Amino acid sequence: MAKSKKVRRLEKAAYRCRPREMYMLGLCYEHGRGIGQDTAEAVYWIGEAASLGYAPAVEWMHDYAYDDDASTQAYS
Repeated sequence: MAKSKKVRRLEKAAYRCRPREMYMLGLCYEHGRGIGQDTAEAVYWIGEAASLGYAPAVEWMHDYAYDDDASTQAYS
């Protein structure tokens, strides 16, 4: 699947360490919006945003840690 224009813009901003865009890019990967679904990439980008203190990403990571099914997918 080709990346959408939105995803390409988010990637550029994410590589510039913008936490909101990192989080949004992670959500695109999580749900397969504008790019192929990839749980490991979702966890990576949202984790990067969380490490910068972006509150929605921190909350997502906290919730994700308790979702056994998702963590099994990401680390397999």
